[in-house]
Amino acid sequence: MAGRVWIGEQPPDFFGAIQGTLEALTYRIFHGAVEFSGIGAPSAIVTRMRSRILLVAAATLAACAVEPRASTPADADAATIVAEVALERGECRTAAEQYANAATVRHAPIATLQRAVEVAMDCQQFETAGRLAPLWRERAPESAAAARQAGIVALRLGQNSSAAADFRDAIRLSGEDPAKALVDLAQASAAAVNDFGAYTALRAASDLAKLDASALVVLGELALESYVFRDARELADAAIARDPQSAPAQVLLSRVLAGSDDATGAIAAANAARRMDPQGQAFALAEILIALDRIEEAHMELERLLADDDASPEAERRLALLAYREGDIQEAAGRFSQRLRTGDGAGEALFYLGALAERHGNEQVALEMYRQLVQAGAGMLARRRAAAVLMKQGKREEAFSLLDAEVASEPGASVDVVLAKSSLLIAADDAAAAVELLDAALDLYPGHPGILYQRALALESAGRVPDSITAFESLLKRRPEDPTLMNALGYTLADNHKSLARANGLIDDALALMPDNPAILDSQGWVRYRRGQAEQALAPLTRAYRLSRDTEIAAHWGEVLWSLERESEARTIWARALARDPESTLLKDTIGRFIPPNTP
Repeated sequence: MAGRVWIGEQPPDFFGAIQGTLEALTYRIFHGAVEFSGIGAPSAIVTRMRSRILLVAAATLAACAVEPRASTPADADAATIVAEVALERGECRTAAEQYANAATVRHAPIATLQRAVEVAMDCQQFETAGRLAPLWRERAPESAAAARQAGIVALRLGQNSSAAADFRDAIRLSGEDPAKALVDLAQASAAAVNDFGAYTALRAASDLAKLDASALVVLGELALESYVFRDARELADAAIARDPQSAPAQVLLSRVLAGSDDATGAIAAANAARRMDPQGQAFALAEILIALDRIEEAHMELERLLADDDASPEAERRLALLAYREGDIQEAAGRFSQRLRTGDGAGEALFYLGALAERHGNEQVALEMYRQLVQAGAGMLARRRAAAVLMKQGKREEAFSLLDAEVASEPGASVDVVLAKSSLLIAADDAAAAVELLDAALDLYPGHPGILYQRALALESAGRVPDSITAFESLLKRRPEDPTLMNALGYTLADNHKSLARANGLIDDALALMPDNPAILDSQGWVRYRRGQAEQALAPLTRAYRLSRDTEIAAHWGEVLWSLERESEARTIWARALARDPESTLLKDTIGRFIPPNTP
């Protein structure tokens, strides 16, 4: 949803998330080799089990264990063995607790403490990891690994300032070139699901004067993803100054300028990147034209690239995706069908053909396509879509069983499954059941930010608005440095006509940190509209939509325009948004409030 930003497990990026996962399935799907063994990729948790002899011994110990806090080396050894047995059984919380017991024994080996933190993070027991990581740092003050892991744990808990201090030490202690150390930390931080925190921590931990162009680009990309365009521009300029022939720096600059409504500068930078690296940046101009919403020009550029033998397959793929995004169903279906026939990106093609079948109401056809992807090992992405279709058909038990099967092959997917189920329940107008499901999940994953956030949303959907506000308040107390939570609370207050002055203050505070975030800009426009300031609401809503093309923002923007008697503009915005997302309940409800059915 536009007004609030996810802080836990991110929902899949509809276009980006499928590229790696589904393209990897192309060969198997196209050649009919979609037999599913029931065994997914070994998880990071399961692959670190002890030997069979240790496990047999552990089973005996576990039978009589009463789980006291380990207090001696012998107790620590027993707790470690029990923890490994729990991992084998998929009992992640027990494993994390037992390792925590073993690690906190006086004189416990550093290796045990390190393993305890790793297990806690793998098992998504973030509160446990938050207790253990500082202890590891205290016990091993000169360990770059301890500092690095402590920083990642801090990011996961929303403690951005602490992460900055840890990362500063990690860079200093690594003994590596500062540029390489920063790039490594940036890659490791991706698992923390806190882009803004990662950017602010790494920026604070780094000496920009010691970074080469490639590291400056990495930091600039993080700034861009964190919606701090002024910093991203500064870092792009610095990278170009270090290396005037850096094509990635020009690409970064073009993206920043596109987001800043400087079309001329954005196109010039994209063309510069293409000149510097004709093969690697062949699509730089097309990407910028799409970002600028110059769709006809982007289409022409991609058609031009079809004549290039090296670029042609990717150009065809991008044309298919562009047609789908713009609601050109006929072109999208034709292009994806052709890719399925030729075997170019067959997995991705099958996914989108399923989505197109859904749009046309051919649910059974869509379901069969998604099931083929599931059988081929596509994971949660295809399972979510298939489960959504089953829910529409009233087959909740079958939908949930399909999601649960992912955990059997990938134990680390448990939280993703819970979040997917709760989203389906909310969409099916059974938010009360979603709250119950999430409450049960919190018993297994105490303090999990994604579950807590989803629970706050579910409470609002269940009509328990005061409880939802309280839940967001509690989350913000846990993560006071998180602008996405400032925004979430502010938006919830504004959308429910409560404490509008405070809502406005929270949203302004969030924008001060992430000034170009479209979700927060949408919230700013919405709270102004709720306060009777429709004219002042237009600027942030217009910018928010240009940055994201989000359906919910289109609904808000159109409503404000309609209130100002600019009905023709509202109709145009709604029509285009509906073509892009015809299933949007919010958009259809908004349109229905202003335009009666069957009205031209």
